Amino acid sequence: MKHMRRFVALTIVLFALFFIKLNTTSDDYANVETFRGAHLEQSVFYPLIAKSINDSGGLTFLFNGEEMALAADELCLNDNMQVMASLDFIREMFYSSANLYDGKEFRLERNDVEYKFYVDSLEGIAGTERVELSCQPMVLENDCYLPLEDLCKFFGYDYHWNMKSAQLEVSSNEAQTVSLPKSFDLRNKDRASTIKNQGNTQTCWAYAAYGAMESSLLPRETVSLNPKELIENKPYEYMDNAGGDFAMALSYLLSWQGPTVMNEKKHVQEVHFYDADDIDDIKWGVYLYGGVSTSVYINVSSIGTSSNYNPATNAYCYRGEKEPNHDVVIIGWNDQYSASHFNGDVPGDGAFICQNSWGDSFGDEGVFYVSYYDSNIGNQAVSYVKIESESNYDFVDQMDRCGWRGQIGYNKDEAWGAAVYEASQNLSLKSCGFYALDKNSTFQVYVVNKYEGLSSLAGRTLVASGTLDAAGYYTIPFLREVSVDKGDKYAVILYIHTPEQKRPIAIEYETANMVSGSVDLSDGVSYVSKNGLDWENIEDTARGNLCLKVYGDYREEEEQ
Repeated sequence: MKHMRRFVALTIVLFALFFIKLNTTSDDYANVETFRGAHLEQSVFYPLIAKSINDSGGLTFLFNGEEMALAADELCLNDNMQVMASLDFIREMFYSSANLYDGKEFRLERNDVEYKFYVDSLEGIAGTERVELSCQPMVLENDCYLPLEDLCKFFGYDYHWNMKSAQLEVSSNEAQTVSLPKSFDLRNKDRASTIKNQGNTQTCWAYAAYGAMESSLLPRETVSLNPKELIENKPYEYMDNAGGDFAMALSYLLSWQGPTVMNEKKHVQEVHFYDADDIDDIKWGVYLYGGVSTSVYINVSSIGTSSNYNPATNAYCYRGEKEPNHDVVIIGWNDQYSASHFNGDVPGDGAFICQNSWGDSFGDEGVFYVSYYDSNIGNQAVSYVKIESESNYDFVDQMDRCGWRGQIGYNKDEAWGAAVYEASQNLSLKSCGFYALDKNSTFQVYVVNKYEGLSSLAGRTLVASGTLDAAGYYTIPFLREVSVDKGDKYAVILYIHTPEQKRPIAIEYETANMVSGSVDLSDGVSYVSKNGLDWENIEDTARGNLCLKVYGDYREEEEQ
């Protein structure tokens, strides 16, 4: 089991015996070194304390004075009780590109400075200077870590670690301003996926989704995902058989149906959405997370003779009003790519570097340039931010296997939603997942661990809150795990405020162009409310289900 109750209890007993033996009443394990045999005791007990805190999620993290919920394995303690930061944490906290190469070399990029650190070594390189770390980087089964105190020093963050209370405080008061490079190409970082060929099929949406995911996994994992898996198992069909889109791909991936890598499913836990106005945000997506899938308009049958495409420079720009009809993957950019490389009148310099799915005979071995001034580039753009192993949680409870198909609300930018599930086993609820439909969404998440009708929703307990900078799908960790007993119903409640949205709640429902019967209304019960007090059944209101998933672990039965 993932929960180590017996281990924690044993650890507590060992602590008690240890301090009795030393005939002291001090409970400050940070002062172990003051006792006789200090180095031996520290080497024995620090690893036990660290493991206990790591297993129980006992580390408290405050950023700029506000307590932040941590996803599993974002931060951990090493055997010397030093705080180690995962690559995901480094990307989010410092806006730094962070990757592991060949299983042993860490490479970080921030403000045009490249940092290199090595497993089992205290020495590193920052730009052209040698630096020394306070402890060695670590590579574990599910993640890899660097010492957080050192990174805070490099990037100008204040750092305070209270070992006694297991509380970490970080503030950005003196942090360096972060900027993007003028050009960036994932091919030069070994982070671009392999070129594939969709042939004469309407499956670019699947190739783009899997191409972006492959890039997101690189360089730590080199995989070749098969888009046919997604195409043949997509959760619904369109009436006109017109292929698919990014929403169809996400419904499959977010419901843990795939992709499959060496007989193990990858779990997509976070994605970000962008649109054509988000040029810098898309760049950050590529820089931090890898390839970004996007939609463009291309006249497929005549691309070779199109006035929008210059085959001499592999440069494309469409300035019309036609809707997107093709998906590609953005793998870089060049702000100084000359407007003269494009056919026709292009207002200025700058282009995204894009990877197509027409084989390596197209463009520059499958890659071409799309102007920043293209009418559609950046539309329906998706960045795959967090892709985790199938062991990240024991279960997901969900009722939206067709994913985000529509929105519901009360003609204002805030609303409440509640999803009710029944526990098939003793559960420990750890996180929930939902869509933020625009930038700067603020949210609150509550849980009722024993749901007994709509009136019981008033007895909810706050488990998470925050602000989401980007639109997308997020897995939000709870501040504390919530226990639910087998056979009991429980409810997870979401309050969300999304500026500029009149219907801020994402729902699954059957749209007019979907094959009839695609949506299953029997797999859960969900509600929507304008005030968190008066609730309407979404099945009755919209013939749909709330997009609100719950993640957690199975909990062993309590011993009598």
